[in-house]
Amino acid sequence: MRALPENVVGHSPDVAEMTRELRQFLYENMYYHPHVMRMQAKAGRVLAALFAAYVKESRQLPREEQAKLAARSLERVVCDYIAGMTDRFALQEYAKMFDPLTPV
Repeated sequence: MRALPENVVGHSPDVAEMTRELRQFLYENMYYHPHVMRMQAKAGRVLAALFAAYVKESRQLPREEQAKLAARSLERVVCDYIAGMTDRFALQEYAKMFDPLTPV
């Protein structure tokens, strides 16, 4: 199929055009909307700050994560720990670490 000079299976021209329009709409109004881009940047800063804090002071990691340090690098353990966080939990951890008014 891939070696053929033209597509054998595909959308009708009408469906292909609607798909193109939908894709363009989604990119302009959702994926690259300024609010989405702003939240993406904030999330990146939160994750970077958590990573730096855990690497700087690994005793802030839960004990079960600290136990993994015997077999894996600190950076790998921290990455895996952060990757397993929900958005809500990551924000709570960030607040506990960096907001002086948030209880630990």
